[in-house]
Amino acid sequence: MDSGLELQLQKLRDQIGCKEAHQQQHAAILLAVEETIKEQGATAEPAGYFAALMTLLEQQVGAGSRASPGAVTYVLSVILPHVSAGVLRAKFTTMMAVLSQSLDLASADVALLRSVIACLEAVLLAQDAASWRQAVALGTFKSLLQLSTDSKPKIRKRAQEAASLLLARPPPPAAIHPAAQTTARFVLDVLANAKTDSQAAIHIMQLVRQTQMVWPPSEFGDLCAALMQLPRLNVPFLGTLSFQVLETMFANASESLDEDQFRDILIAAIDLKPSIGDSLASDAWLRI
Repeated sequence: MDSGLELQLQKLRDQIGCKEAHQQQHAAILLAVEETIKEQGATAEPAGYFAALMTLLEQQVGAGSRASPGAVTYVLSVILPHVSAGVLRAKFTTMMAVLSQSLDLASADVALLRSVIACLEAVLLAQDAASWRQAVALGTFKSLLQLSTDSKPKIRKRAQEAASLLLARPPPPAAIHPAAQTTARFVLDVLANAKTDSQAAIHIMQLVRQTQMVWPPSEFGDLCAALMQLPRLNVPFLGTLSFQVLETMFANASESLDEDQFRDILIAAIDLKPSIGDSLASDAWLRI
């Protein structure tokens, strides 16, 4: 077993004596899984932990179960990054069904929701282009996008991290991620309502700003146009952030921007020159 994983598991085992109930639960689940693996005569490898934890999770999210899947999902989130991509692809449909149910159960539980997001990140990272063509993959990814604008900071931050990482790593041989178009349309929908819901617009722009990805050429121009409308709304920080997002998009625009678009966007950007007294906005504008 990977030494890094073994270190993580030992830390979990040691939590059996902690005062915090949730930490005790994490340790108890891990110890129970390890006892099961031992009884079955199997080797203590990530695939074995994965199989045992998935069986537990399926039982806990099943109809009529009152047990919270929080502890199992947390331990699963620790194991999944160490499970082979082949196993995660083979179990993709089953995992998405179970994790989607967990996502529904987690609506009022921040800790559980963060663990579910971590699991989704690990599973989706392992998928190839064929898996991403399945509706369940894009549907699950859209759930991450929705959580990226959540009002709870810890949930929002974790969802943004997961979505950003996934978009930056398209499955070979793709240069543009299969979820890029879904993301672009989601961003456009949120920005269209920026005047009435500026917080959601700020949150989704924070995601775009931290994501190093190539945007689909078909949506790139519309995204730029939507972002360039934001400084005109005179909402604090919205305009400056839109400049910063445009800078990130342009830095990754080699496959999204043709010569005519470049000229039109440059002219539009020049027209948005902010007041010289607004040093933050002016600096962001100059960077574009």
